[in-house]
Amino acid sequence: MFHKEEVQEILAQARHMDPGLEIPGVSEHQYKLKPPVDLAFVRAVEEEYHFRLPEDYVQFITEVGDGGAGPGYGLYSFGFYRTEAKSAREARMRESYLSGLSKDPQLLPLEPDELEYFCITEEDYQQNPGKYFGTGSYNMDNDVPNGFFHLGTYGCARDYGLITCGERHGQIFINDIEGAFELEAGSFQAFYQDWLDFISDTEGFRKELKMWRGIRSR
Repeated sequence: MFHKEEVQEILAQARHMDPGLEIPGVSEHQYKLKPPVDLAFVRAVEEEYHFRLPEDYVQFITEVGDGGAGPGYGLYSFGFYRTEAKSAREARMRESYLSGLSKDPQLLPLEPDELEYFCITEEDYQQNPGKYFGTGSYNMDNDVPNGFFHLGTYGCARDYGLITCGERHGQIFINDIEGAFELEAGSFQAFYQDWLDFISDTEGFRKELKMWRGIRSR
């Protein structure tokens, strides 16, 4: 379980160490979380579209913060789904996406002869072949995987999200433009805590900042 005060303290320390927002992606969220979303709204969306979010994620967005500070460019806000769609097309896409969260993505382990298609190196695959998957279940209305709730992005068409249906419910995966899935963490708790540990490790964080400052000064 996450505690809001502890998370806010870690984020404040990171803001103090990186006032220029030099770590890639942080300029989008500035180490700040948005206000929590109402639990009743979360449950209403789950009930309407027949899927269930993992409880560690629900606890975070309803008690700590709904979007903002997080890995990559930060966490998307679940509260977005109570905003009015800007067009009929956007409304249809949103409806289709949410409806697809109740369907099993049917993640299938990748075979060695599929690596080239998914742009995965043999070296990476051999280090941990059990972390790479493809999906057998796509939402054809908007060309996104079923059962994959987008949490955020690392950029370069590499999104991260959690599984909302099936045997891998609650696990965190990276999904890239080629369609490959890479297991990132066993739960949202582990995933977000890993990022908090990274930014709270002052020595490691300073090294990361120094590296990016060097890259920008070239």
